[in-house]
Amino acid sequence: MTPKLRRTNTSLETVEEDLGNLTLDDLLNMSEDDVEEFKQENHTGMKPLHHWMQHMPEDVRKHLANIRGDYTRKTQEISSMRKSLEAKEAEMIRKNEHIMKGSLAQKLENIDTNQEYDLFDPEGMKLEIQRQAKLMLKEMLQPAQEELQLQQRKLQLEDFKRDNPELSDPEYRKPILELLAQRPELKLEDAFYIVKAKVGSQKINDERSKFAEQKSARRDTALKSSVGSRTNVAATPKFKNAVEAYNWHKSNGMK
Repeated sequence: MTPKLRRTNTSLETVEEDLGNLTLDDLLNMSEDDVEEFKQENHTGMKPLHHWMQHMPEDVRKHLANIRGDYTRKTQEISSMRKSLEAKEAEMIRKNEHIMKGSLAQKLENIDTNQEYDLFDPEGMKLEIQRQAKLMLKEMLQPAQEELQLQQRKLQLEDFKRDNPELSDPEYRKPILELLAQRPELKLEDAFYIVKAKVGSQKINDERSKFAEQKSARRDTALKSSVGSRTNVAATPKFKNAVEAYNWHKSNGMK
């Protein structure tokens, strides 16, 4: 029998039972009280995981393999659910478009709903019936049209987020939200490209400033070395003989 740590309420207790499979859900259910390292995220300074994989006990490596497999399955399930949802949304959009662009809608398209027709004239009566039908169709389809526009916009945003993963980066996310709050007329796409241009420009300026500072520091170091060398050479006088040179060096503390 192998001791296993099992979560009970908010703590871990040791129980004697066969070693079970540690899943991703088990890992997520552990609290900061269970594992000290969970109190902090984004740890740095550790040795690479592949280094420790060679030194871990076999059971620990098996648990990691189970978690890896569980994560892969959950990712595939989410991907499948998303594809199914997108397919249903696309089908709903197609049906709504069919209704709004159907034969009846096309037939009534040129009817002026603001026009008043002579009900005592057979042609006027026909046109009035069509006008009323168009008003009723418009009233009936308006919620569907609004929902269609909303769903289309949602799909556009999902595609845009997928194509631009930087949106989840705090470096972009915060300034984008601030810009949208300041300028609500902007679309998310517009705000993203504005912020992206600013971030890119700032990075270029930072690199230029860093390069200029390094170049200036190297130049200052070179000048100091050059001046020091010239000063030492200039400070040493020319001597007429060895005795004079000896006396000068002795008086200046040189040997």
